[in-house]
Amino acid sequence: MDVLQIAGVHGIRQGSSATMLGLSSKWQKTVDSAVAASKHAEAVGPVALTVPSYREAYPKTATRHMRLGPGQIDDAPVDEDEEVFILEVLAAYAPSALAEEDASPLAGHTLGEARFTPRILRRARAVDRVVGKGVTDRLLWLVREAHGYLRHEETGAAVRAEIRAALTATGAPMVIAHSLGSVIFYDMLTRGEVPIRHTGAPGVTTLITCGSPLSWLCVRKGVHTPGAPLSAPAGVEWTNLHSPNDIVNKGAGLSHLAVGVTDVVAHNGGVAKAHDVHRYLAKETVVELALRARKRVRDAHSGSCPEQAPSAS
Repeated sequence: MDVLQIAGVHGIRQGSSATMLGLSSKWQKTVDSAVAASKHAEAVGPVALTVPSYREAYPKTATRHMRLGPGQIDDAPVDEDEEVFILEVLAAYAPSALAEEDASPLAGHTLGEARFTPRILRRARAVDRVVGKGVTDRLLWLVREAHGYLRHEETGAAVRAEIRAALTATGAPMVIAHSLGSVIFYDMLTRGEVPIRHTGAPGVTTLITCGSPLSWLCVRKGVHTPGAPLSAPAGVEWTNLHSPNDIVNKGAGLSHLAVGVTDVVAHNGGVAKAHDVHRYLAKETVVELALRARKRVRDAHSGSCPEQAPSAS
């Protein structure tokens, strides 16, 4: 039986060990265990995970803060554009927090975070009061790296190039995109940067997003038009796994905002582990979708190998 190729798109805060080999090996081990434990193990057969690392677009400083592209080091204070971006995404995450924000002139000036402006700190504390203490400490990593991807075209292009190269090299018909990775891959879909087959059919026919912030992050002047529904191209089966305790997906799915997406609840445990990619990868749904992806490959016409998609205009 041929090996089913699966491509992964990772999320934020990947350390120095997060090479393509290292990430692929870790994801592979988790999915292999899930397949082996499933009643579908024989039908799914062997799978191969390739998770391209885009960490070079976000090299680490000695203080462990990510860079936001060439010359954009985040242990310097945020600039005006990033401040506006952070304020917008925090407001989108918890709209009711705006009423809780302390608007007094001195608020935010003594909260101890020199890298962030008083306006950001006031809003962050307001969000914490509404959704839970410490939530914004986790979110700000995601938000700053998202800003680097969405607002610095050189960084975004470098990230997408790594993922596209892996898709082209492997011909993977199935993609698993975690956290910010779901925003990145959705952006690739909307830009027409995902490989297609010579027949014109999508090269990727099975998409799993998990722990996705698409419901509140993508509309921040990012990867699609605010007010329009999210959607995948025809021929792409899109399933979204979300955990009730995952603060990144706000404990909710995407079907209320997206056309053709199927939401599946993933019970990943408490807040500390709810966003863990391996908790998502271990779910039976991943195995079932791999089985469907294999069936599509088996049923496809011979010679329908993925080719590189044309560059977006």
